Amino acid sequence: ALLCNDADLHLHGETWVVEGDPMEGALLSFAGKTGLDPLHSAYEWPRLDTVPFDSRHRFMATLNRHADHEHAATIFVKGAPEKILSMCASQMCEDGEKPLDSRWWLEKSDDIAGKGQRVLALAMKPAATGQSHLSVQDLQQGLVLIGMTGMIDPPREEAITAVTECRNAGIRVKMITGDHARTAAAIGAQIGLESHDKVMTGNDIDQI
Repeated sequence: ALLCNDADLHLHGETWVVEGDPMEGALLSFAGKTGLDPLHSAYEWPRLDTVPFDSRHRFMATLNRHADHEHAATIFVKGAPEKILSMCASQMCEDGEKPLDSRWWLEKSDDIAGKGQRVLALAMKPAATGQSHLSVQDLQQGLVLIGMTGMIDPPREEAITAVTECRNAGIRVKMITGDHARTAAAIGAQIGLESHDKVMTGNDIDQI
Protein backbone atom coordinates (compact mmCIF):
# COMPACT_ATOMS: atom_id res chain seq x y z
CA ALA A 1 0.00 0.00 0.00
CA LEU A 2 2.86 2.37 0.81
CA LEU A 3 5.63 1.45 -1.63
CA CYS A 4 3.52 0.60 -4.70
CA ASN A 5 2.13 4.11 -4.67
CA ASP A 6 2.74 7.41 -6.47
CA ALA A 7 0.81 9.76 -4.18
CA ASP A 8 2.10 11.99 -1.36
CA LEU A 9 0.53 13.15 1.90
CA HIS A 10 1.43 16.56 3.31
CA LEU A 11 0.33 18.19 6.55
CA HIS A 12 -0.94 21.74 5.99
CA GLY A 13 -1.73 23.23 9.37
CA GLU A 14 -3.90 20.60 11.01
CA THR A 15 -5.15 19.07 7.75
CA TRP A 16 -3.63 16.28 5.68
CA VAL A 17 -3.67 16.99 1.93
CA VAL A 18 -3.20 14.42 -0.84
CA GLU A 19 -1.00 15.11 -3.85
CA GLY A 20 -1.93 12.61 -6.53
CA ASP A 21 -4.69 10.05 -6.86
CA PRO A 22 -7.15 10.18 -3.90
CA MET A 23 -7.33 6.38 -3.80
CA GLU A 24 -3.56 6.13 -3.44
CA GLY A 25 -3.72 8.85 -0.81
CA ALA A 26 -6.18 6.68 1.13
CA LEU A 27 -3.71 3.79 0.93
CA LEU A 28 -0.97 6.01 2.36
CA SER A 29 -3.30 6.99 5.20
CA PHE A 30 -4.02 3.30 5.82
CA ALA A 31 -0.29 2.50 5.91
CA GLY A 32 0.34 5.41 8.27
CA LYS A 33 -2.33 4.19 10.67
CA THR A 34 -0.47 0.85 10.93
CA GLY A 35 2.60 2.77 12.15
CA LEU A 36 4.58 2.98 8.92
CA ASP A 37 6.47 6.18 8.11
CA PRO A 38 6.35 7.01 4.36
CA LEU A 39 9.70 8.85 4.36
CA HIS A 40 11.49 6.12 6.33
CA SER A 41 9.98 3.36 4.18
CA ALA A 42 10.99 5.16 0.97
CA TYR A 43 14.56 5.43 2.32
CA GLU A 44 14.60 1.84 3.51
CA TRP A 45 13.12 0.47 0.27
CA PRO A 46 14.23 2.73 -2.64
CA ARG A 47 12.36 2.15 -5.89
CA LEU A 48 14.36 0.75 -8.82
CA ASP A 49 11.63 0.48 -11.44
CA THR A 50 7.89 0.52 -11.92
CA VAL A 51 5.10 -0.77 -14.14
CA PRO A 52 2.52 2.05 -14.12
CA PHE A 53 -1.17 1.24 -13.80
CA ASP A 54 -2.79 0.52 -17.16
CA SER A 55 -6.46 -0.27 -17.74
CA ARG A 56 -5.41 -3.14 -20.02
CA HIS A 57 -3.49 -5.07 -17.36
CA ARG A 58 -5.34 -3.51 -14.37
CA PHE A 59 -2.47 -3.35 -11.89
CA MET A 60 0.54 -1.29 -10.82
CA ALA A 61 3.86 -2.80 -9.73
CA THR A 62 7.14 -1.53 -8.29
CA LEU A 63 10.57 -3.07 -7.82
CA ASN A 64 12.14 -1.97 -4.53
CA ARG A 65 15.59 -2.79 -3.15
CA HIS A 66 16.27 -3.00 0.57
CA ALA A 67 18.80 -0.32 1.48
CA ASP A 68 20.73 -2.61 3.85
CA HIS A 69 20.93 -5.55 1.48
CA GLU A 70 22.33 -4.74 -1.96
CA HIS A 71 20.92 -7.83 -3.68
CA ALA A 72 17.61 -8.16 -1.77
CA ALA A 73 14.80 -6.70 -3.86
CA THR A 74 11.05 -7.26 -3.78
CA ILE A 75 8.26 -6.72 -6.29
CA PHE A 76 5.11 -5.09 -4.87
CA VAL A 77 1.82 -5.15 -6.80
CA LYS A 78 -1.66 -3.72 -6.32
CA GLY A 79 -4.66 -3.95 -8.63
CA ALA A 80 -8.04 -5.44 -9.47
CA PRO A 81 -8.66 -8.50 -7.24
CA GLU A 82 -9.62 -10.93 -10.01
CA LYS A 83 -6.51 -9.95 -12.00
CA ILE A 84 -4.13 -10.14 -9.04
CA LEU A 85 -5.56 -13.48 -7.93
CA SER A 86 -4.88 -14.93 -11.39
CA MET A 87 -1.20 -14.01 -10.91
CA CYS A 88 -0.86 -15.45 -7.38
CA ALA A 89 0.33 -18.92 -6.44
CA SER A 90 -0.02 -18.59 -2.67
CA GLN A 91 -1.32 -16.35 0.13
CA MET A 92 0.38 -14.95 3.22
CA CYS A 93 -0.97 -16.26 6.52
CA GLU A 94 0.05 -15.72 10.13
CA ASP A 95 2.14 -18.89 10.01
CA GLY A 96 3.64 -18.34 6.56
CA GLU A 97 2.64 -18.99 2.96
CA LYS A 98 -0.24 -21.30 2.15
CA PRO A 99 -1.80 -22.39 -1.18
CA LEU A 100 -4.08 -19.71 -2.60
CA ASP A 101 -7.80 -20.10 -1.90
CA SER A 102 -9.05 -18.11 -4.89
CA ARG A 103 -12.73 -18.91 -4.37
CA TRP A 104 -12.70 -17.58 -0.78
CA TRP A 105 -10.97 -14.36 -1.82
CA LEU A 106 -13.31 -13.79 -4.76
CA GLU A 107 -16.30 -14.20 -2.44
CA LYS A 108 -14.80 -11.65 -0.03
CA SER A 109 -14.10 -9.27 -2.92
CA ASP A 110 -17.70 -9.55 -4.12
CA ASP A 111 -19.00 -8.93 -0.59
CA ILE A 112 -16.94 -5.75 -0.24
CA ALA A 113 -17.82 -4.53 -3.74
CA GLY A 114 -21.50 -5.17 -3.04
CA LYS A 115 -21.30 -2.53 -0.31
CA GLY A 116 -20.21 0.05 -2.87
CA GLN A 117 -16.56 -0.05 -1.89
CA ARG A 118 -13.62 0.02 -4.28
CA VAL A 119 -11.61 -3.19 -3.85
CA LEU A 120 -7.87 -3.57 -4.37
CA ALA A 121 -5.69 -6.65 -3.90
CA LEU A 122 -2.12 -6.37 -2.63
CA ALA A 123 0.60 -8.90 -3.49
CA MET A 124 4.37 -9.32 -3.60
CA LYS A 125 7.17 -11.65 -4.69
CA PRO A 126 10.95 -11.77 -4.28
CA ALA A 127 12.81 -10.31 -7.24
CA ALA A 128 15.46 -12.26 -9.11
CA THR A 129 19.02 -11.80 -7.88
CA GLY A 130 20.46 -8.62 -9.37
CA GLN A 131 17.17 -7.62 -11.00
CA SER A 132 16.96 -3.87 -11.65
CA HIS A 133 14.22 -3.64 -14.28
CA LEU A 134 10.57 -4.65 -14.14
CA SER A 135 8.23 -5.77 -16.92
CA VAL A 136 4.69 -7.12 -17.13
CA GLN A 137 6.15 -10.53 -17.95
CA ASP A 138 7.87 -10.62 -14.54
CA LEU A 139 4.46 -10.54 -12.87
CA GLN A 140 2.38 -13.13 -14.67
CA GLN A 141 2.78 -15.78 -11.99
CA GLY A 142 4.33 -16.57 -8.63
CA LEU A 143 2.91 -13.65 -6.63
CA VAL A 144 2.00 -14.04 -2.96
CA LEU A 145 -1.32 -12.47 -2.00
CA ILE A 146 -1.04 -10.29 1.11
CA GLY A 147 -4.66 -9.19 1.36
CA MET A 148 -7.34 -6.85 0.06
CA THR A 149 -8.58 -3.38 0.92
CA GLY A 150 -12.05 -1.91 0.58
CA MET A 151 -12.29 1.87 0.19
CA ILE A 152 -15.40 4.00 0.41
CA ASP A 153 -15.70 6.52 -2.41
CA PRO A 154 -19.20 7.95 -1.88
CA PRO A 155 -20.93 9.83 -4.71
CA ARG A 156 -21.20 13.59 -4.33
CA GLU A 157 -24.57 15.08 -3.46
CA GLU A 158 -24.49 17.19 -6.62
CA ALA A 159 -24.14 14.01 -8.70
CA ILE A 160 -27.25 12.54 -7.08
CA THR A 161 -29.12 15.79 -7.72
CA ALA A 162 -27.96 15.91 -11.34
CA VAL A 163 -29.15 12.35 -12.01
CA THR A 164 -32.56 13.18 -10.52
CA GLU A 165 -32.88 16.31 -12.66
CA CYS A 166 -31.90 14.40 -15.80
CA ARG A 167 -34.43 11.65 -15.13
CA ASN A 168 -37.15 14.24 -14.47
CA ALA A 169 -36.30 15.79 -17.85
CA GLY A 170 -36.65 12.44 -19.61
CA ILE A 171 -32.90 11.85 -20.04
CA ARG A 172 -31.67 8.29 -19.60
CA VAL A 173 -28.43 8.35 -17.60
CA LYS A 174 -25.64 5.79 -18.05
CA MET A 175 -22.55 5.43 -15.86
CA ILE A 176 -19.12 4.34 -17.11
CA THR A 177 -16.55 3.36 -14.48
CA GLY A 178 -13.44 1.28 -14.01
CA ASP A 179 -14.80 -0.18 -10.78
CA HIS A 180 -15.77 -3.77 -10.06
CA ALA A 181 -19.21 -4.62 -11.50
CA ARG A 182 -20.82 -5.04 -8.06
CA THR A 183 -19.27 -1.77 -6.86
CA ALA A 184 -20.71 -0.04 -9.93
CA ALA A 185 -24.16 -1.50 -9.25
CA ALA A 186 -24.09 -0.33 -5.63
CA ILE A 187 -22.95 3.19 -6.56
CA GLY A 188 -25.56 3.29 -9.35
CA ALA A 189 -28.24 2.56 -6.77
CA GLN A 190 -26.89 5.29 -4.47
CA ILE A 191 -27.05 7.97 -7.18
CA GLY A 192 -30.49 6.89 -8.36
CA LEU A 193 -29.83 5.22 -11.72
CA GLU A 194 -33.00 3.60 -13.01
CA SER A 195 -31.38 0.33 -14.15
CA HIS A 196 -28.52 0.16 -11.65
CA ASP A 197 -28.70 -3.64 -11.50
CA LYS A 198 -27.96 -3.97 -15.23
CA VAL A 199 -24.17 -3.86 -15.38
CA MET A 200 -22.02 -4.70 -18.40
CA THR A 201 -18.29 -5.29 -18.07
CA GLY A 202 -15.72 -4.43 -20.69
CA ASN A 203 -15.58 -8.09 -21.63
CA ASP A 204 -19.36 -8.12 -22.16
CA ILE A 205 -19.11 -5.10 -24.48
CA ASP A 206 -16.21 -6.67 -26.41
CA GLN A 207 -18.41 -9.68 -27.18
CA ILE A 208 -21.22 -7.60 -28.69
